[in-house]
Amino acid sequence: MKIYKLKMLSLVRELPVLRAPSGIYIAGFNPVGDVELLKKAGRTLANRVKKNGIKYDIILTTELKGLPIAQEVARNLNCEYVCLRKDKKCYMLNPKEISGESITSGKSSYFVSEIELNKLKHKDVLFVDDVFSTGSTFNHMLKFAENEEFNLVAGLSILREGKKEHSSELNFNYKDVPIYCCGFLPLPEKEIIDLDENYMEV
Repeated sequence: MKIYKLKMLSLVRELPVLRAPSGIYIAGFNPVGDVELLKKAGRTLANRVKKNGIKYDIILTTELKGLPIAQEVARNLNCEYVCLRKDKKCYMLNPKEISGESITSGKSSYFVSEIELNKLKHKDVLFVDDVFSTGSTFNHMLKFAENEEFNLVAGLSILREGKKEHSSELNFNYKDVPIYCCGFLPLPEKEIIDLDENYMEV
């Protein structure tokens, strides 16, 4: 098995290298349950928001891997968050469907209740996720923001995933929206072999 040794925030995590539904290889990052990493990342991302003077009212995230980091950021910023769910639930009032897409899950749908949606209306919103990769998820959130009349003021992710030349760019703009990340994960275009010294066989 090939693994990638992720080094971030004075932590080291060994990630299995797997093939995504799109056919490309990725290092399988799953922060759910990693309390130490989530606490450090949540505090770091919240501090980036404060340091850069980003004005915000509420946080938006998606189920599942975005949820624990959104909760940590929300706790550090002392604000509420709204989570888009992957399934309709019986307790949702007039649920609305929103399209989404990522390199790990492919095309998908999310659902949000009318009550939660009203919390976003005309507000300054931070979108929090576990990984920013191709921008496909963020594009759907920008469209969602336009349709529902709220302002997406920044994106926060634990990791930026992409080409090695972007490894030093953890703060960048995407479609005029600032994005802040804690660490970098290279995204191999073909094979894993010899792309990075942190890839290895175990």
